[in-house]
Amino acid sequence: MPFDSWEHHVEGSAGSDVTARIERFVRGHFGVDPCDMRLARSTDLFEEGYVDSVGLTELLVFIEREFGITVPDEALLSDAFACIDGMAAVVAELAEERARRGRS
Repeated sequence: MPFDSWEHHVEGSAGSDVTARIERFVRGHFGVDPCDMRLARSTDLFEEGYVDSVGLTELLVFIEREFGITVPDEALLSDAFACIDGMAAVVAELAEERARRGRS
């Protein structure tokens, strides 16, 4: 499934855990005030100035280490990867693919 066509949400408690962990990293690492209500899980982090190109590298390293996945360029450059919900959906799908390969 192309990454751009994914829904920008993740189902279930495992998905919400992924989403929460990414949001905690973004808020903590990029110094976003916990009271900053402009940052929603659907906010485009790049258009709104929360994350720049260097920050993208830091975010990518966090995601790959935290969730034990490798994010392919196709996902990284997709619209889905612009917001926390989209990133969580990408992570969930990549983790599921990794688990399926491990069972094969």
